[in-house]
Amino acid sequence: MKSKGQFLVEIVLGLGLLVFILGVVIVFLSSIYGSSRYQNLNQSIAISGFENYRNALISISQTNWDLLSILSSSQSYYLYSTSESWQIATGEEKKIVNNEIYRFSFTIGNYQTDTLKFVTTTVKYSDLVFEDYFLLPKLNVSY
Repeated sequence: MKSKGQFLVEIVLGLGLLVFILGVVIVFLSSIYGSSRYQNLNQSIAISGFENYRNALISISQTNWDLLSILSSSQSYYLYSTSESWQIATGEEKKIVNNEIYRFSFTIGNYQTDTLKFVTTTVKYSDLVFEDYFLLPKLNVSY
């Protein structure tokens, strides 16, 4: 026959073990939820940046293809806008969104011909890297 004290100790230890296991599960689930929330935020900002870069590079390809032809395939570049047109500079563009730093850049290379470029756009956030690839044709458009 067990004593009442031993039974009480078993109940307290069992409840303690249950609370510990539930605490570990809650911490695990909250970290998964938090990381997925930030990853979705990062992906939407990256996609928006990819679209901006793609549209700007298409605009440059229509108006100033020679500017794209002189770019090195081993160098990273970023775009910035002036009052007159898009400009290209070496390095990375740094954007701060909600106190978080994102670095945008692109590389460009010939795709088996001088009238088609292979563009890789990159967004870096913390230790995450998002990339997008597209082909940019030389468009003979005059306005």
